Amino acid sequence: MNESTKKYNFDNMIRYLNDQMELLPNLESKYMGLTMPFPQQTALRNRIIESIEALIKYDQDVCIAVHLNQADDRSIEYKKIILIGNDYLHLKRIIDFMERQHIKLNIKDTCILYRECTADLNIHLKGNHSRITSLNDLFAGVEIHIDHIQAGMGYKYEDKQVDEDIIHYCCHKDDEEGKELGYQLFIKSLDYFSKKLLAEGFVLGYPAVDSKIKIMKASCTMCFYRDYYYISGAHISLKNAMLKADWQICEPLMQIHMTCNKLYFEGNSFFREVENIYIFEDTEDCKLSFKSRLSTIIEILEEMYDHKKDVLDFHMKLDSFVPIEDDTQLKEKFKVIYDIEKWKDELNDQEINSAIPPV
Repeated sequence: MNESTKKYNFDNMIRYLNDQMELLPNLESKYMGLTMPFPQQTALRNRIIESIEALIKYDQDVCIAVHLNQADDRSIEYKKIILIGNDYLHLKRIIDFMERQHIKLNIKDTCILYRECTADLNIHLKGNHSRITSLNDLFAGVEIHIDHIQAGMGYKYEDKQVDEDIIHYCCHKDDEEGKELGYQLFIKSLDYFSKKLLAEGFVLGYPAVDSKIKIMKASCTMCFYRDYYYISGAHISLKNAMLKADWQICEPLMQIHMTCNKLYFEGNSFFREVENIYIFEDTEDCKLSFKSRLSTIIEILEEMYDHKKDVLDFHMKLDSFVPIEDDTQLKEKFKVIYDIEKWKDELNDQEINSAIPPV
């Protein structure tokens, strides 16, 4: 491969990764969403997806996801569509927009954005990938560390390695330009696939929001320069490393500050169940602060917002994450849809395949 062709292919691959990076969903400060049944009729499904596309153009802060079941043959059955927002008021705005599209959503049908995390973060996770062909041999490896970052920050990538000589050739050892191009492409691929795996969720399909993948060490060895090998080497070695993590599911813990009528406070059984509630003022209007799992507080949010005379002020923000109880069974998988066009093609292919009679 001559130098100009190599550079051309390299630039194309970098552009491809940059374009894919732009499609990744923004999951910063998002923790709950509205749910609706996945439409089984094609005409209704297409109309709803068109409305979702219009919503995304109108409100770029909304994020689309789905709940699904996946069979042993990897066929997918979609159960629910989820429209994820930043907070309760954001969900209200989504409802209003979709109502103008003649699609009714109910604030009571709310989904919590659970996340996966590792139970033990004080370990390095190593992953390798090898591919041997008649034309080329590829050996790629990474050593990563998964960290929690501040609640509400989404997901991040960091390269901690200090030795940039991570590209090696069995042949053409004097190909310095190829090494430089390969280094840039391999690092860009590690960046993209780290964020992609965190955004999509890895084991159970729930996004690992507020997490960071730190690359502690990486290497890529091949016989000849192959730009697409750097991409596949980064992707598969990262997946193999993450497979070795000890995964669990957590849910958001919310910090609530509110002012409410004292009679409302004393007559609402919810407050008697809340632990560590702190009352700043115990007058006719109570100022109080407490923490609550989102799955608990979400059940009375609408009631609080509807009692404007009793609830004078209400602020809720994401505080941290807490593990889900062992007896909670999350059977459906979660999937973020960050490329609507690709999803539509997948649904159309699935419909065509289901219509073909078995041989």
